[in-house]
Amino acid sequence: MSIILPIVALLGTAIALRIMHPVAEFMELFDKPCNRKQHNGAVPLIGGVAVFFGLAISLMVSSELELHSRLFLISAAMMVFIGMLDDKYDLSVRLRLVGQVIAASVIIFGGDLYISNLGNLLGFGSVELGLGGVLFTYLAILAAMNAYNMIDGIDGLLGAMGMISFFTLGVIAALNGLEEVQLIALLAGCALIPFMLCNLSLSPRYRKIFMGDAGSMFVGLAIVWLLTMSTQPRFSGGELISPVTSLWLVAIPIMDMVTIMFRRMKNGKNPTSPDRDHIHHFYLRAGFTSLQTLVILSSQALILAFWGLVLNQLQTPEWASLLLFLGAYTVYCRQFKMLKRKARALSEAQLEK
Repeated sequence: MSIILPIVALLGTAIALRIMHPVAEFMELFDKPCNRKQHNGAVPLIGGVAVFFGLAISLMVSSELELHSRLFLISAAMMVFIGMLDDKYDLSVRLRLVGQVIAASVIIFGGDLYISNLGNLLGFGSVELGLGGVLFTYLAILAAMNAYNMIDGIDGLLGAMGMISFFTLGVIAALNGLEEVQLIALLAGCALIPFMLCNLSLSPRYRKIFMGDAGSMFVGLAIVWLLTMSTQPRFSGGELISPVTSLWLVAIPIMDMVTIMFRRMKNGKNPTSPDRDHIHHFYLRAGFTSLQTLVILSSQALILAFWGLVLNQLQTPEWASLLLFLGAYTVYCRQFKMLKRKARALSEAQLEK
């Protein structure tokens, strides 16, 4: 694979970041501080658009795109546009959902791409969804977009989760002869690098930026699309990746989403209502800095993704991989008790001063 394409993805994102700053000012596309968002000043919400541009440019110059890849770019462009509108106008949940479903329909029906086989999850044979897989794929796309949106609570976390998912999937695809998935996953991960430099203020050449809903929608769609091509027989050009491996590659965002939505419903709240009770918020309240929280959660995501890779390559039975994942989720949940105790002790110490 030519080194030129990752460079194109990198430069494409970097150039788009430069171009989008005046656009953000013209459209007033900024994230302003509020009770839930405690950053300094108005920050441009252009990261998602720039990353999409970087990936799209690198794909278009790579070679003649397959139909499903062209349909993905069309669907992703629609998702990014809907995300920009949501960032600008704070769309209602219903209107945003309609737009997301329309955009997802492009790849589901245009490319006949949906999840119809979940593998031998229960130990009694392969779980076939048939046409029910269409609804399942819609739910998977919406869940992934929501999960990556929820994890976007501190600098660098969304970008790190996306890069870990893309790069690990790229390695698994390379080990199993899935050349197209390998290429696109690598390019998507590389397209995120310039965003990370700006989001973490690691590059003095660019101002600080955020992903915005456009970014979380794009990352969620791209992850589900690539995983579908990797795990479903009719799209794979090499050895199939086990469907349950998908959970390991998106572990932290999915675990955070499931935990927070269950907690909200348990407390009688709307499961989609925003709050500051995500895993990264608990770390902050327990006295960890934003950078320490980023390193800890990224390390956890990397370890879980690595285990998913190992289990897949060892051809571990899918029901066993699922049980191990549920065990990992139990360990993840136990973090909250530790963090609550630490936060309580910190609060009591501050009151005594």
